[in-house]
Amino acid sequence: MSLLPDTKLVREFRHRLTGRVIAPGDDGYDEARTIFYGGYDRRPALIARVADAADVSTVIRLAREGGLELAVRSGGHSVAGHSASDGIVLDLSGMKAIDIDVENRTAWAETGFTAAEFTNATAPHGLGVGLGDTGSVGIGGITLGGGIGYLVRKHGLTIDDLLSAEIVTSDGDLLYLDEDAHPDLFWAIRGGGGNFGVATRFRFRLHELDTVVGGMLMLPATAETIEGFIAEADAAPWELSAIANVMPAPPLPFVPEERRGQLVIVALMCYAGDAEAGEKALAPFRVLAEPVVDMLRTLPYREIYPPEEAGFHPTAVLRTMFVDAIDLRGGRDDRRASRGLDRADAGHADPGAGRGHGSGAQRRDGVRPPRPAAHGERRRPVRGPGRACRARGVG
Repeated sequence: MSLLPDTKLVREFRHRLTGRVIAPGDDGYDEARTIFYGGYDRRPALIARVADAADVSTVIRLAREGGLELAVRSGGHSVAGHSASDGIVLDLSGMKAIDIDVENRTAWAETGFTAAEFTNATAPHGLGVGLGDTGSVGIGGITLGGGIGYLVRKHGLTIDDLLSAEIVTSDGDLLYLDEDAHPDLFWAIRGGGGNFGVATRFRFRLHELDTVVGGMLMLPATAETIEGFIAEADAAPWELSAIANVMPAPPLPFVPEERRGQLVIVALMCYAGDAEAGEKALAPFRVLAEPVVDMLRTLPYREIYPPEEAGFHPTAVLRTMFVDAIDLRGGRDDRRASRGLDRADAGHADPGAGRGHGSGAQRRDGVRPPRPAAHGERRRPVRGPGRACRARGVG
């Protein structure tokens, strides 16, 4: 379905919304309809860049009354393209109010924030939340999607730090949710599926964060280095989180020209703790092979997100795997693992990521090391002995 900019519906949206309505032919329309991942060329009838929860409610009611498809966009990082539509796009990027309670280490934030924007807002107070591995991802999507990031092994998933939320339901009603208020709906938005409403604000538990040790480490991707990387990540202290991508070396300025296109491990790593201990924890990874790129260093947490190239819109192919170990004892298994990695143009593995989700680090003696409870945290039992590894291909 397609609507012209001067239709009655577009005029109605413009009349009733405080925020901006962007229609085909308007300045910025093509930029506003483009999402992070490539392969999608949706042309919305209009894009409603809402200003507040009242605008969200109005958009939902008008879309429902008109029988129009509605897509919700926070940062535009939906791999499945759910951030775009040929109908109505409800764009939250204009909602960026934040209220930080430094004493109680909490923050209310509207869901138009990106991970980098939220981190930059809390960093001056020495506080933060793990919000994925990409600065431009929206906090709305990364939170309700779980949220595997640079603090996952020390502090858990992003959603583990969600204390309460405000959502607008399909009826257009604004509800406050926590463990006491609408507890079933609060449970539902934290992994129960989708389409329960549009989240407009989150209240997060914050963690003390100042400097960390981390950055990018790129290693040749052989069966031996992949096995070694996962083994070291499994044995590492709780403070170290590692997100390892197996992919052809990209043509970036810091990658030697002769290595570009070769299969490599691109590891994004973060040790959230003492700098000296962080260097010690990262040392075993550096000796797995001669690094192609070593950008590990002590840095403020707000600088942990890698720079993003303007106009970069990768096409993603997803593959999810659950493994207990990678074993090189049999040549046949070795070859099968290598073929599997080659087929997934780029893999995204989070070894030991997500305590309480069948995952976690172990020492080499097989004993799980204790981890101190975070501020205000309630312990959760680990649900299984295995380690979850997620693979994501980017073509």
